[in-house]
Amino acid sequence: MKWIKLGDWVEALIHTITFGFGKRISEWIAVDILGFNSCGCCQRKQWLNRLTNPHWDGECDGIKF
Repeated sequence: MKWIKLGDWVEALIHTITFGFGKRISEWIAVDILGFNSCGCCQRKQWLNRLTNPHWDGECDGIKF
């Protein structure tokens, strides 16, 4: 039985609310304004997916952690 991946649901919700600009907005705030290296979107998705599916392979945007 496959578990619902919470990170995928949150990403879809953010994508819907921001009309597809969620990643661009978060990168602009995190990188340009706050000075971080990245927005942390993949790390958030990975963490949330492993909460609901401990056997998740860690692949996010084609990058395997």
